Amino acid sequence: MEYNQIRVLEVVPSLSRAAGVARFAYNMALYHDEQRVHYDFLHHAIINGQMMHEKTYDQDLLQRGSKVYTVNYAGAGFLRFVKEVGAFFKQHGSEYDIVHCQMPNSAFCVLRDAKKAGIKHRVLHSHLNNSSDKFLHRVRNMPLNAIGKLYATDRLACSEDAGRFLFGNKPFTVIRNGIPIEQFAYNPDRSNRLRAELGIGLDDPVIGCVGRMVKQKNYPFAVKVFAQFLNRRPDAKLVFIGDGTDRAELEQVIHDEGVAASVLLLGVREDIDQLYSMFDVFFMPSLYEGLPVSCVEAQAAGLPCVYSMDVPHESDITGTGTFVDRSADLSEWVKALDQASQENRLVQNPRLLAERGYSVKDNAEVLMQYYEHLMADGQ
Repeated sequence: MEYNQIRVLEVVPSLSRAAGVARFAYNMALYHDEQRVHYDFLHHAIINGQMMHEKTYDQDLLQRGSKVYTVNYAGAGFLRFVKEVGAFFKQHGSEYDIVHCQMPNSAFCVLRDAKKAGIKHRVLHSHLNNSSDKFLHRVRNMPLNAIGKLYATDRLACSEDAGRFLFGNKPFTVIRNGIPIEQFAYNPDRSNRLRAELGIGLDDPVIGCVGRMVKQKNYPFAVKVFAQFLNRRPDAKLVFIGDGTDRAELEQVIHDEGVAASVLLLGVREDIDQLYSMFDVFFMPSLYEGLPVSCVEAQAAGLPCVYSMDVPHESDITGTGTFVDRSADLSEWVKALDQASQENRLVQNPRLLAERGYSVKDNAEVLMQYYEHLMADGQ
């Protein structure tokens, strides 16, 4: 049985190029079949007309034929946010077959208003195995998440860990965070060119961190570990790709540890796929995660990876990562980074990722089929 084009509204926190959820949503839209599914987007990364992030996918998606709608940032005015979400669905709700909410703590109004607008299929998507890095926010999010789940008709997660965190024993479907694997494959020419541009020696060990500069990523801790690592490898460099609200704190820790000469803050980059080739180790000491897009990208580049135990073990798709408890002595972290930095590129990783279902094309197809099954069941 054939159906008309399915119109899906993707609700995401932002379309920042530094955000993993945004990269997932963008990848799904980039590799979709427009005859089968049309994507529009709604996010709240704007305050009084000022975008909160400098480098985003907004214009790219608009040029590709999607509509991108915004409401004012919830953190700058909660009641205004709720009111604007309601007004959006009152005006545009009838245009969509499915609303796919990737903001669990906003689902209480997003999915509620989608239901009021008559949208039968309301998907809630879990991307994390915790609700916030701040205690008061976790307390706030508990009732919001609980209410939001009441309005969801279907449940998705990026990993088993993330799904169990949000949905408990309720059934959910895992949609992998697929990436364009070949785009991230290691290229020595890229590495040499980028190292020359950034003043990094060809043999200097480069530890890379990729993601938003927020408490969740635990970057001040990464700097403290790196300061000890420099005692073993004084030629090493620590490179951060991304930006965020905690950048000033990170800069202060870099200064306090006396490692400014060995740390590079590159901000949000559009050549992130190339920068992985410059790294020797991918470092993620996060407080919590779901299944980070960046760790999939790092594995596609054949990088040895060092994670905290709070990153789901599912993230180690290729079975080549090292996990360290955050309570462990810094020397344990230094040892893990040292061992990883001496490993060769893991050339089998791209093949393993493809075999285990992390091709973006495959995942875009899986997601479209998921939507098609929802529509078929609703007929």
